[in-house]
Amino acid sequence: MKKSIGEVKGIAKKINVYLTLKNAIQFLELKPGSSINEANLVEELGVSRTPIREALIRLADDMLVEIYPQKGTYVAKINLTLAKEMAYMRHILETEVCNELCTKKADLTEITSESLFFMQKAIKKQDIIAYIKNDDSFHRTIFKYANHEQIWDIISNTRTHYIRFLMLDMALPNSLDESYQDHQKIVECIHNGNLEELNNILNSHHDYNNLRKEDPVRQNYSQYFV
Repeated sequence: MKKSIGEVKGIAKKINVYLTLKNAIQFLELKPGSSINEANLVEELGVSRTPIREALIRLADDMLVEIYPQKGTYVAKINLTLAKEMAYMRHILETEVCNELCTKKADLTEITSESLFFMQKAIKKQDIIAYIKNDDSFHRTIFKYANHEQIWDIISNTRTHYIRFLMLDMALPNSLDESYQDHQKIVECIHNGNLEELNNILNSHHDYNNLRKEDPVRQNYSQYFV
């Protein structure tokens, strides 16, 4: 049955509320473990309580929010087991895509140049959120070139737990510069057909097994973790 304009707008509003809150959580505007006040969200987002509550239920299904009846709603703390699982899934899929392009010696220089440019600008400003968003754009470009853009969208939509860890990781000294250099090397290795070096970089870049900076991050932000 065809939906009315009012129904379509209602659905769009619900999606917008969900994505707004999801971004606030993954980019640490809403801190892990902090309480969520529905009345404040109603006022800030200019919507009724219904789309707020429906968004919070979705976020609870995503394990980003914890709802306790009669007690309150809280941003879930960072679960490193989930973060590592998401990093591992991404590693398997992206390694396959990059290896395929590497055997073809694909030249990704031009199509990744814009993302790399804005990543560099983000580093100069120490803007971690902008860096991560352009990082996402960089990898989506590679997947799109390989005709697997939908796979990257699945990866991107399910790695919120890892993004929260990454926000803290990237705040450590030299992290942004090291990450940027990895991206440059990935493009170079693919173009040169250097499969061995490419896989070494991907193994390190994806950091999917034991998160290299887990100890300093947890020491600095222990209150954010399960």
